[in-house]
Amino acid sequence: MATLAERLNAWFADAATTDTVGRRREPSTSEVAQAISEDPSHDVTISRSYLAALRNGSQTNPTISVLAAIVQYFRARPMTLPVSVGALINEETAADAADDPAWASVLADRQVRSIAMRAGGMTPEVREQLLSIMDALDAPRPPAPSPGEDTAR
Repeated sequence: MATLAERLNAWFADAATTDTVGRRREPSTSEVAQAISEDPSHDVTISRSYLAALRNGSQTNPTISVLAAIVQYFRARPMTLPVSVGALINEETAADAADDPAWASVLADRQVRSIAMRAGGMTPEVREQLLSIMDALDAPRPPAPSPGEDTAR
């Protein structure tokens, strides 16, 4: 299974552009960090050294807001790889979503993505509680009695 660093480096390679003399050039770590930090659509700032640490694997646990800012940067570029927080942190989920139109349809919903992003910042214990609540909401319910139906037995 690929690490966060390997997937992030794959995105850098995928975002490469051809320069004026025909060479492929990846965006530099400094360029990406600066672009993320200067983006007015969020309040994330990221240093070149922190982004480099994510790329070399010495930092492995970024916040969801940092991941979302990185995703936002790469989504603005022509990419062939899937670009999402899920693709960055869990390649199996990303592959499933890319191969399954039903997943893609579900993940296209803004509210679903919002729930997923918020859940990503929760502790495993709180996520387990949230799943229990969702299971209770999904549980089949007995049909409601018809008006005038005798419910006493």
